[in-house]
Amino acid sequence: MRTPVPLAAAFLLGLLGSASLSLGSGTAALALGCLLLGLGFAAATTVQPTRLTMQLAPLLLTAAALGAGLAMGPPAPGPPRLPPAGVARITGTVEEVRYGRDGRALSRVHVERGARLVDRAEIPAGTELWVGPWPLPEGARVRLLASITPRVPFRNPSPHPRLPSAHPTQGNANLPASNAFQVIEHRAPARWLYQARALVRTRLDATLPPDVSAVARALTLGDPDSLSDEDEVSVRASGMAHVFAVSGMHVTILAGLTVVVLSYWLGFVQPLAARYEIRRVALALGIPLALGIAAFTGGAPSGWRASITTALAWLLVACGYRPNTGAVTAAACLLFAALEPAEALRPAFLLSIAATAAIVSAIQSPPQDLQELARAALTLSVRTSLATAPIVLWTFGTLPAVGVFANLLLVPVGSILLVLAALHAACATFLPLLAVLTAPPLSLVSRAFLAACTAFAQLAPKFVWPVLDLWQCLVLSVAICLLLVLPRSRTRFVVVLSAFALLFVLEARLRWQEKPTGVLRVTFLDVGQGDAAIVDLPDGRVMLIDAGGNPGGGADPGTAVVLPLLRARRRDRLDFVVLSHPHPDHYGGLSALLDAVPVGELWDSGQAEAEADLKDAPQGARAVLRKARARGVRVRQPSELCGKPRTLGSLLVEVLWPCPSYDAGYDPNDNSLVLRIQYGRRAV
Repeated sequence: MRTPVPLAAAFLLGLLGSASLSLGSGTAALALGCLLLGLGFAAATTVQPTRLTMQLAPLLLTAAALGAGLAMGPPAPGPPRLPPAGVARITGTVEEVRYGRDGRALSRVHVERGARLVDRAEIPAGTELWVGPWPLPEGARVRLLASITPRVPFRNPSPHPRLPSAHPTQGNANLPASNAFQVIEHRAPARWLYQARALVRTRLDATLPPDVSAVARALTLGDPDSLSDEDEVSVRASGMAHVFAVSGMHVTILAGLTVVVLSYWLGFVQPLAARYEIRRVALALGIPLALGIAAFTGGAPSGWRASITTALAWLLVACGYRPNTGAVTAAACLLFAALEPAEALRPAFLLSIAATAAIVSAIQSPPQDLQELARAALTLSVRTSLATAPIVLWTFGTLPAVGVFANLLLVPVGSILLVLAALHAACATFLPLLAVLTAPPLSLVSRAFLAACTAFAQLAPKFVWPVLDLWQCLVLSVAICLLLVLPRSRTRFVVVLSAFALLFVLEARLRWQEKPTGVLRVTFLDVGQGDAAIVDLPDGRVMLIDAGGNPGGGADPGTAVVLPLLRARRRDRLDFVVLSHPHPDHYGGLSALLDAVPVGELWDSGQAEAEADLKDAPQGARAVLRKARARGVRVRQPSELCGKPRTLGSLLVEVLWPCPSYDAGYDPNDNSLVLRIQYGRRAV
């Protein structure tokens, strides 16, 4: 096999296949064994022994890589091991810290042992917790006191399943104070790295305005959460989010500049220059620097991929070889994915691979003039936008249409911004007097870059992209791969027409499948605490009964569960919404739904508004009802619903309770709306 490209592609496909199909390692190993045995038997009976290795070795190795990816992929999710809620004392290791604004942070802690204080209920070993709002020392073993809230996973089948999480967390933990933890052990390498990052972070905050410091921290330390909400929205909408996510651009620029400076200074060492080629020596010394940049900038998967690629390429050059760009990139992907299979499924890593493949596979010839340079830049921007489109659409549900032009104009500015941020960080840390000189240009370029992102974001069309299902994503991915590889325009045109035709057919199939007529379908959703159910009516309309809620804090089920499933099922309207009773674990998700989709009618028990003056009146439910009326939704109560069965085609909907109205002697649970839906001989 001449290059590791097929091996890397097969291994990553195996990982993705394992995540999509939820194959266990035993099933994958059995499938791999059968495949290899079958290929070996076929080869032994049909191919001459002298030609066996040359002809089938690449195929066997690729099959082995595919099987290894299936075997090493994430296992099928089992029942969640949730920690008990309450105040607990925990001992664990700080695996990751995500720094935000105002000194706040979220730290991912791997629990070794722990117990709830009130009854000594055990926190299961291996539990992953997000601990906040105060930062913990990265890489340290800590003992902390925190209030734990379990993070209940929502498990709902959908035409648009999510990628598996590399580190699924089972709960959130809140520290009562910034000193509510004790460091048990912090070994030297991790301690030095934490102290260095903390020093640079402190110096950036001290020498820059808050908005500029946030940009500098995101670029040099990998703290994208430090950006304000407005700036984050603008950067993402303009397609420039990759500038603030440590990736190949950061490693290449920072490590490359370091090697250039190192080569310059080593040239003055005459004994060394007389005996060795200075460039190769500088590249050899730059290998640990490239790996160190990935660690110092937060250890993002895409950053590690870029640093490993750079280190492999420099190692080959230092040894006197001429590296092949595609082979080195594929080898780095294969090495990282084999060491951290779960990390290889994260969107940041997959986006980095797709963008790199689009650039590497381009026909590269040095531009001869400014016109050719502009054409080459536009070509690379289009290719990277195309290559990353399926992953961006799948993960974020949107595609920044202005990203091609924004990248063409702003990536050079982003590169200058990165260099200025790194230069200022070095000056602020080691030469504070020079920080006065580097801060103004950094502030100017930073604010200009964010202003340009805001301008491009405002130009973006307000088009809501349809959520892809598995088959649509596969068709889109194959079509884009062909567009990037095929050289002839006529063939590309055929690919585009074929892809549009297939996507149209798949979209029609999905809408027909998810909007059944002539049948009654009830889907009970997992929303954690509380209830929610989607009722597909035989005439094509849809009813929602409750929308869950999270009164203890956490994800809003309306935003996290109900709305994504409605969009994946191509449901852009709710004809009937039923609020069974005014408790927050039933109405909590309705507010987000009222903001997102049109609602025809809302049925309510009437108790929330009738008892508005009582001490324990559910004010949140009243706010939902006010919002519904403000949106033009007709609110119906038992006086309009009881004794008046609703006929929807051949479907009969009856309100059985509370009739003729709610009973003031009962609590909201006992006054819950009770519906009977009958279709033919069947009733729910």
